[in-house]
Amino acid sequence: MLVCAVSGFAGCAENEPASKAAKPWPLWDGQESIEYYAERADVPPTKTLDLGNGVKLELVLIPAGKFVMGSPEPKQVDKTAFLRKIIIGQAVLAAGGGILIILVGGAILRTIRKKHRFQYSLRRFMAMMFAASLCVLGGMHWSYSAKALYEHHAATARFKSSWDWETPAHEVTLTTPFYIGKFEVTQEQYEQVMGLNRSYLQGPNMPVQGVSWHEAHEFCEKVSEKACLTVQLPTEAQWEHACRAGTTTAYYTGDAEIDLDRAAWYYANSNEKAHSVGQKTPNSWGVYDMHGNVWEWCQDWYGKYAGSAVTDPTGPTTETFHVLRGGSWSSGPRNCRSAGRGGEDHRSNNDSSGFRVVVIATRTP
Repeated sequence: MLVCAVSGFAGCAENEPASKAAKPWPLWDGQESIEYYAERADVPPTKTLDLGNGVKLELVLIPAGKFVMGSPEPKQVDKTAFLRKIIIGQAVLAAGGGILIILVGGAILRTIRKKHRFQYSLRRFMAMMFAASLCVLGGMHWSYSAKALYEHHAATARFKSSWDWETPAHEVTLTTPFYIGKFEVTQEQYEQVMGLNRSYLQGPNMPVQGVSWHEAHEFCEKVSEKACLTVQLPTEAQWEHACRAGTTTAYYTGDAEIDLDRAAWYYANSNEKAHSVGQKTPNSWGVYDMHGNVWEWCQDWYGKYAGSAVTDPTGPTTETFHVLRGGSWSSGPRNCRSAGRGGEDHRSNNDSSGFRVVVIATRTP
């Protein structure tokens, strides 16, 4: 890999020494912010590529780490046991509340009847504390059990809405952090590099559309030459890791369609067209439009998933189609999920296909 020798991309130099490059990268701990991870990994949290004529391409850091790729089958649980716990929790809460009401109500009535100040005895106070404790205990028991049952139902619904080609779910370890486009490649960026723009609905901040896999790959090669570093399409694993940003829900904003509405332009809100990038809610790592707007090409050939845990996967060595991810403005919620995947011939250039780019992180010598 080559890195830029000066900020203006005037020349290139060989990458850092092998001994430093071989030092393992830290893995994301599952909770830390990107800024904190960047500090721990000793790399900047963002990167900007200068495409010329004032046109910039912004990228954000994605940490090395582990995640479950695909749609996991939910674990079998005893629903009857959860319902029993919910009923017990409700009963304990009701009993505690009833005792508390009787004690407080009795004290108030006694005060009114005898026309003196409300007075506590130690016995009455301890009884009230016991009743309040029952309320808290019952409420927590009810809440925990109801939440666990809801999460099981949500996981079951996610699995039922998945496709066979999203299984088996498997653990993926990405050992190297990388930078991914903050937005899908826009028409302004594409035209600056490629000298043309065949998008059906045009606008400088609109995602480029109608781009084949080969055209997206050629864009990456030209930017690589200009920027003196390797710019490429994301692998399918890199794409899903960047999309999920540590989440396990159907979308990075949640499980429900109302959550998708906050994150994506899709068939229900797009008015049958793509929209300018960056208008919807980004994920917690600062990446926009991973759901909907346009399908995004990945490096990988489209094939079956590995049946076990893998490290830095790149997909099959050859197949018929290349992977597309994220859904588009014309897609339903099912195709816009983080685990959703599709594939098309590398020459296909329909008006719902675009892409974003990746740059592998390197340490400064």
